[in-house]
Amino acid sequence: MKFDPFHWPANQRCAVSLTYDDALPVHYETVGPSLVQAGLRGTFSLTITGDPLEHPEAWRELARAGHELANHTLFHPCRRTPAADYGWLPEHYDLCDYTPQRFEQELRVANLVLYLLDGKHERTYGNTCCNTTLGRGDQEIPMDGILHKLFVAARGPINQHIADPRAGINLLQVGHFNGDAEGGSLTTIQQEIDEAAEMGGWIVFMIHGVGKGTHDLYMETETHEKLIDWLREKRQEVWTAPFIEVAKYVREKA
Repeated sequence: MKFDPFHWPANQRCAVSLTYDDALPVHYETVGPSLVQAGLRGTFSLTITGDPLEHPEAWRELARAGHELANHTLFHPCRRTPAADYGWLPEHYDLCDYTPQRFEQELRVANLVLYLLDGKHERTYGNTCCNTTLGRGDQEIPMDGILHKLFVAARGPINQHIADPRAGINLLQVGHFNGDAEGGSLTTIQQEIDEAAEMGGWIVFMIHGVGKGTHDLYMETETHEKLIDWLREKRQEVWTAPFIEVAKYVREKA
């Protein structure tokens, strides 16, 4: 089946969203300013009970610079399954044991805190541990019903999948690539973006720390700097924009 080309802003060939998880100091100390210097903006997914409790003004300034503050929950709950037993995660923050009511209430409180930081009502969700369900066994359900009430879009699973707006995108499970060190080299990331340009798609990257020591999961500082420089040079054909802006554009135009 042949699709007509999807028209990105200013005749750019694809969209790229750089999303940074877990509300780390390096995000406002280094990453945000580096993006602004290159004329780019990113999405920072905040776990409220982390650094935002200690340095709210730093995150407020990041938002003032044009970056998106996304919801990464109050407490960073994840599914503690045999295949992914997160030793760092307290048992009472196991999404397998969450009810829909508890999950929605915690997301709403996190949204309220984010509103107090940036004054925005529309929000996106950065799925913790890339999980898309809660509950266990016969009680396991997709998050989509809850997310639909609260968010413009959600990043969803890590699936190495370029979202194609011509074919239709589930904005509650957009899908994304791993941008941390184990996700591949700069060359690999550039090739993935080039592939997105070829198909006219939207590619989303999940990144945690930037530089060794900023997080157990991180992109090398040099790799990040070169990626930002490369995206700056490619601005005429690659639209690098916050996750929420691309989601709203797709929702309007697709």
